Amino acid sequence: MKVKFWGVRGSIATPVKGHTFRDKLKRILSYATPSDVIDEPSVDRFIDSLPFSLSHTYGGNTTCLEIRTKNNDLVIVDAGTGIRELGVKLLSEGYLEGNGSASILFTHTHWDHIQGLPFFIPFFIEGNEFHIHAISDEIEQRLRYQHNERHFPVTFDGMDATKKFYQHQEGESWPLYNLQITSKGMKHPGGSYSYRLEEDGKVLIFGSDAEFRSDDMDDVESYLEYFQGADVLIFDTQYTFEEQLQKIDWGHSSASIATDIAMRAGVKKLILFHHDPSYSDEKLDEVFLRALRYREMMDVDNTSELEIKIAYEGLELEI
Repeated sequence: MKVKFWGVRGSIATPVKGHTFRDKLKRILSYATPSDVIDEPSVDRFIDSLPFSLSHTYGGNTTCLEIRTKNNDLVIVDAGTGIRELGVKLLSEGYLEGNGSASILFTHTHWDHIQGLPFFIPFFIEGNEFHIHAISDEIEQRLRYQHNERHFPVTFDGMDATKKFYQHQEGESWPLYNLQITSKGMKHPGGSYSYRLEEDGKVLIFGSDAEFRSDDMDDVESYLEYFQGADVLIFDTQYTFEEQLQKIDWGHSSASIATDIAMRAGVKKLILFHHDPSYSDEKLDEVFLRALRYREMMDVDNTSELEIKIAYEGLELEI
């Protein structure tokens, strides 16, 4: 499987503001020396030496992932604002001519997971076909409601692609292309579901919008079995540990809790995901570094092989 992240924020989209760009630019220039700007290669070397928060941005779009199977079948996870840019890319892959086909998995229907769908261009083009899967009940009615004339000027039926809906049950195992998919409910206001995708023995789990707290850690056996041995676990780490203690029942976790769970379940790679909209790129750098330090602190026997990465728009993984 190949995975690309198109939206990594939680709750609401957060575009980069002008003053933020100016502040980044001032900091970058303060680090530069005359030798860093002699020619293009020296500029590239200088930029590569900067922290991620200065040389890049984690991105401001809400949840959307692109997953490709070994046969290049397309599976999209959620339709936050990130799906708009994914849709633009798909136009060069036959979707502009109405020759596209893909499946969409919905974890739940909070706004940050569906709000990009009305701006997903391939949905407007006749001939394209989308297979929409969900555990949440009445998924078709939920998506249609977003297109009520009070909310959006184009009706759901006004988007001319063929849309087929599939209702699944939690824990059910079902095939999709050459994948085998199972699901598990997560603690989240209104309900949310994770997905475990397996292909040729490789396992990817998408487990965002999930609240695990320190006082839950003695009662997570069923989740540990579900996460066990995953090659990649994409996990909700919206808050710092301290902030999570102040936001009980808000439905999100922290990087330290995610690291504990990943280490106990023998996960190979943990991806920190669903970043708080108030977190700057610099704050996310800090979240990532704190997670790395926490992993080192907890691995007292130096036996864990867990790798930790933090999600950003454009991140690509091959599993």
